[in-house]
Amino acid sequence: GGPFVYFDLGGGRTAACNPISEPDLAAALLDQIADDAHKNTYWNLGGPDAGMAMRDQGALIHDVLRKEGDPKLLGVPIGLFDVIIGGLQGTADLLSSLGGKLDDAAELGRIGKYYAVEDMLTTDPAEKYGRATLREHYEYIAENGQEYDPYTTVFGSAEGKKKFQEKVGDK
Repeated sequence: GGPFVYFDLGGGRTAACNPISEPDLAAALLDQIADDAHKNTYWNLGGPDAGMAMRDQGALIHDVLRKEGDPKLLGVPIGLFDVIIGGLQGTADLLSSLGGKLDDAAELGRIGKYYAVEDMLTTDPAEKYGRATLREHYEYIAENGQEYDPYTTVFGSAEGKKKFQEKVGDK
């Protein structure tokens, strides 16, 4: 497969997060609704893992898939966003007839950059919820496959599951 692509913020830094699984998120939302103590409040929420940098998530996938050698990781300079956003916004400003669509595209670029730069991380143990770790999530996909999900970085299929099991056995 290809490399795990992440945004390099400079100096070896990447954004970090502690993702929460869909079932754990659903349970958290139900608990939030059922408990009146949460009424009219906000809740920072993350999964049970400690914060994990994007680069480390790529290495985790490599480990879970039992790939040989060093992980294939590709750090894309965060400044690439500025070039793309500037190009879209500049073109929008010059071509007012297309401006609305290009303004929207530039705004999506700014939103994308925000999520590439900012940590999406909970640090307070009370904000961590659930049981499924990111490793467990990736292991499940590697073993069982998964239909296309635009919100995950590991994809699988029944055929992939069979090949994975033939390669590593039932360890």
